[in-house]
Amino acid sequence: MKKAELFEKAGLQPRSGQLEVAQLIAELKGDVLLAAPTGWGKTLAVLAGLKASQRLPALWLTRALEVGRRVVADASRLGLRAFVAAGREKLCPYARSVEDVAEFCRAFRAQCPHFLSLVSEGVGDIWAESWEELPKLLPGVCHYYAQDAVISRADIVVQNYHRRVSGYYAAAVIDEAHNLLAPRVLKYDLAKLELALDELKTREPSLVPVVEEAFSKRGAAEEALESVLQLYRELLGKVHTALAPLIRLLKAVVRGGVVYREAGAIEVYMPPWKPNINPRIYLSGTVPEPLERLFGAQVVRVPQQPRKALVLTDLTSKYGSETIWGYVKLLTALRRRYSRVLAFATERVARQIIAGVDFYEERLPAEWRGVALYTVYGRFSEGVDLSADAVALLGAPFLPPEVEERYERYYNRLGIGGEAARWVPMVTTTLQCIGRAARRPEDSPLIVLADYRFRRFDFSPTLVLEEVDLRSLEKVLASR
Repeated sequence: MKKAELFEKAGLQPRSGQLEVAQLIAELKGDVLLAAPTGWGKTLAVLAGLKASQRLPALWLTRALEVGRRVVADASRLGLRAFVAAGREKLCPYARSVEDVAEFCRAFRAQCPHFLSLVSEGVGDIWAESWEELPKLLPGVCHYYAQDAVISRADIVVQNYHRRVSGYYAAAVIDEAHNLLAPRVLKYDLAKLELALDELKTREPSLVPVVEEAFSKRGAAEEALESVLQLYRELLGKVHTALAPLIRLLKAVVRGGVVYREAGAIEVYMPPWKPNINPRIYLSGTVPEPLERLFGAQVVRVPQQPRKALVLTDLTSKYGSETIWGYVKLLTALRRRYSRVLAFATERVARQIIAGVDFYEERLPAEWRGVALYTVYGRFSEGVDLSADAVALLGAPFLPPEVEERYERYYNRLGIGGEAARWVPMVTTTLQCIGRAARRPEDSPLIVLADYRFRRFDFSPTLVLEEVDLRSLEKVLASR
């Protein structure tokens, strides 16, 4: 079927460029990066190309499952069946009562009444568009594994980047692909890890030096994980154990994570990755032109109108030179002129200004007012809409030096050299944060990059930078 007919049968009028993109996807020989502004219609164009070429089923990877609703709706318009799959944390009835639901499932799946019901009863010929429908459609069975049957009937499967991949796919679509360039940061509570180590000292003291070595000696984490896992599995279901956080930390280190300690928490920066399914179709609305080459793909860029961003040249979050009082004054100035101010900072900076904000690392009410502060690598930095009148980056979010050094090796393995390990995560994270308040073309928040180091990078065509200092900011704001 011709691409134009697909749009016509769906009652849609393709906008400029969509048919050409659909044609390119249909004739795809290798990976492609489609860079187009939010709201242009990347999803429809790609789905049309996949259907026209019958490159199905396709796996649609996204950081936030909320995106799945849009993919399902667009797929349905084109006569495709799409399903949004979730992980155990959302579907297992025991997820709230156990620390590590994956290990719990591994240990007790053969005895689980929900899994046994699934095995004995099956799922029949049901169809669902989302994991959220399964509890009503299939009461009493394991909904996590029931998804596999629905997945096998889908043309498009939408899931989180890191969920288990089930089935064969003819292509992989990576939504908001700039996420692949930014570190995925896992956080572990230091107090819980101390409890785990105390339990280890009591139950198996010989394992303590093995675990300690896992964080200082390359290759030692595998041995530590295997030993602690064996003990943990022996204890599961018999006694209460506090070992789960330690096991999750060791698993992250084994997968290449870089450990960094930050005031009351252990942060693990996971290495960059790519899905192992070919071809890969990367979608993004915020990849600057200097970063295109990092994907190793053919680039198709739809022209977009850049947004203006103010760079405050007399502020910085650089270690040892932090202008904390300047950030406080900046938020005060923004609060005077704007009802909803969204700010992002590293945890180190956030801890020093938290007293001057109204919301910190929390979901916002529908009609919120004031200043909301989030950490740059926190759970609200990507994948959620946070409508605001102004969005400010309180410092350039560079990686810690210890992490940056390891990331340089990771990028070298991907064929990316030079300063990439320093600049790529910072630029990508900055654009992610701005994107929380600028999701649609009609969104026009004031964008403030409060660190002189931002001016060293070319953000085009996403952002056009204008340099100002804090003293002249009021005059600039008054002219808007």
